[in-house]
Amino acid sequence: MFAVATSTSAPYAGLPSNCGNLVGMESVGSTFGHRIWWVDAFTGDAARGNPAVVVLLERPVADSDLQQIAFELGVSETAFVRRVGDTWSLRWFTPTVEVDLCGHATLATLHVLLTELGVPDGEFYFQTRAGVLSGRRLQHGLLGVDLPRSHLEPLEPSVLNGALGDVSEVYQAGAQSVLAVVKDYDTLCGLIVDPMSLFLVPSSIVIAVCEGGPQVDASVRVFAPRLGLAEDPVTGSAMCSVAPWWANRSGMPTLSVRQASARGGVMYSRLFERNVEVAGYARTFFGGDLRA
Repeated sequence: MFAVATSTSAPYAGLPSNCGNLVGMESVGSTFGHRIWWVDAFTGDAARGNPAVVVLLERPVADSDLQQIAFELGVSETAFVRRVGDTWSLRWFTPTVEVDLCGHATLATLHVLLTELGVPDGEFYFQTRAGVLSGRRLQHGLLGVDLPRSHLEPLEPSVLNGALGDVSEVYQAGAQSVLAVVKDYDTLCGLIVDPMSLFLVPSSIVIAVCEGGPQVDASVRVFAPRLGLAEDPVTGSAMCSVAPWWANRSGMPTLSVRQASARGGVMYSRLFERNVEVAGYARTFFGGDLRA
């Protein structure tokens, strides 16, 4: 039986504080135009995190133009955010396609609203293709976003066609993801994956997971060649599947995860009945104006 978190207070103890000053909501307005920020999400202890570019839109922009901007920027995901009343419209694009859900670019967007634009603390609501997502500042400078929880259905390991070598368990994790369990951290880090072989897997995203890793409960690598990403640096949306897997395995609703990519990243999560709160740190690399 898996465990489910029931409290929203003090979830991640013993982490360093990193809070900043805020200003009023009135500072966010059309005067900003199309401003951009390069943000590294899910950073920590030498982990560089996953870069996302956050674009604050002054007005609606054609889909084809959004895709062209994402292509030119060239990061794994570009987030386009626009204020709509008391909520925020949020869309995510890889260099080649719009995606339904992106955890690290959502965390990056929340970081920009709080840190760069000075929007007051509180509950943030984002209108997305995945439904309404929420986010907030947590203790010790962590940011948390609620993503929809995946339900795991066992699959035969043969569905991977050997793309990840020897795996012990495979699960369908929602409509677009497959979760594969490998032996240990060394095996995970040593995976040599041919992106072309993953096109034969009937899912857009393939998550490899194992127990353990340096100072964490579990570790992952994520491959998404169908979305134009041979390997994703850090994948917040993977926690939608990894958190339920860990709860079934350990009986614990909380989880720390290291993504064993070249850049590396650290994520924390709490499992609830319908969603997963995914938490991490973020930092701005640079900001500027979009002239397109």
